[in-house]
Amino acid sequence: MSYSQSKITITANYTDATFYKVVGNDIIKPALGVGSIVLKLEKNELNKIIVVKEGFQSVIQEFPRTRKWPKNVQVNLENRLIELNVEPYDAGIYVDGHFVGNKKYSLVVKKDFNATVEIKKKGYKTIIKTYYNTNNKEVPPFNANLLLTDRMVQVKVSPADSEIFVNQNSQGMGYSEVIIPKGECVVVQVKKDGFVSEEKVFCNKENDTEPPVNYQFGLIDRLVKLEVTPNDSEIFVDGKVVGVGVYDLKVPENTCVEVIVSKESFLSIKKNYCNSNDYQAPPFRDHLELVEDEAYKQSIATDLANVNFTIVVNPDVSEDDAWKLLSSIVTTEFDVLEVIDKETGYMRTAWQVEGFSGSTIRTRIIVKLGDSNPLKYVMKISSERADGPVSVKDDQKFDEWGRILKKYKNIIEEAQSRL
Repeated sequence: MSYSQSKITITANYTDATFYKVVGNDIIKPALGVGSIVLKLEKNELNKIIVVKEGFQSVIQEFPRTRKWPKNVQVNLENRLIELNVEPYDAGIYVDGHFVGNKKYSLVVKKDFNATVEIKKKGYKTIIKTYYNTNNKEVPPFNANLLLTDRMVQVKVSPADSEIFVNQNSQGMGYSEVIIPKGECVVVQVKKDGFVSEEKVFCNKENDTEPPVNYQFGLIDRLVKLEVTPNDSEIFVDGKVVGVGVYDLKVPENTCVEVIVSKESFLSIKKNYCNSNDYQAPPFRDHLELVEDEAYKQSIATDLANVNFTIVVNPDVSEDDAWKLLSSIVTTEFDVLEVIDKETGYMRTAWQVEGFSGSTIRTRIIVKLGDSNPLKYVMKISSERADGPVSVKDDQKFDEWGRILKKYKNIIEEAQSRL
């Protein structure tokens, strides 16, 4: 190797690398040369130079004349340099897990190594990038603009085993980091058997409300899936028909809801569902099966029930005979007369009660004088029904029934024909 004490030739490993002289901490311009230079070694100086190329960490080297130098010196640029520009400006820059600053950062990736960069800010989806300085990987860029654009909402759910769905896709139970791409909206649903689902729309659009950093869902209203047999039975809530055969019953927190299921010729079912700490939690699903009402088998539907019918008496029948005949017809089926007054032409039987499985039927006949000339009587069959076995005196439990028991069906027809 030959040495020189006055001039040396310095060559960079890249032909477009630029050489500058350095005095103290100042870079002196214009450049000494590009790719290769001949450097005169001055006495009593450090003869400091810097080799610069975009995308590489600059190399500074000193060539004091007090040391023997080869005539030709190679300077190698090896460490990659990436200028990071970050938005929003207050987002944190992390390199290999260590915080290094905000807004801008000059990242150096040493030869044969890599570096992982994370850009983080609450309410945004984190950007993660890995840059390599190895022969078998993509060459890193000179500049990297890392912009946080996708928003993120940390969703928590109570109860903790509730399932989270984003645009109908399951995202897990209890907790999820929901990503909202720029310019889009997402629908978040929270579901759990036995509870009313909750739904919320989050948008990441200009001039729209910013999504929150955190959002808490709390499922508090209960849901009971009702199924009824027969499947054409009507389901009533608060006196209104809400469904036929099936219904999703909502039970708000700290309330009870009364459900009535009914179908003609079947016994109705009345049931309360409560969502309160004072009561047992309602079931997720409930099957209600109606039992056929025996009273329907022993009765007929008729427009004679609870309606006044006028009976015009044949002029050849005297008033006394008509009254006797009426009394005979009524007492054939009704043993007890509560009121009978021939002078006013008024007769009322006592209630006659028939008990069936699940219902009680009471029936009575009322007869009153309609007119004396021509002679007319008004007859009415009062037919009433109550759920379950009840006392005949519990008037408030009975309602008018549009049917009459079969054994009473011919009374009015017989009175009409015989009078």
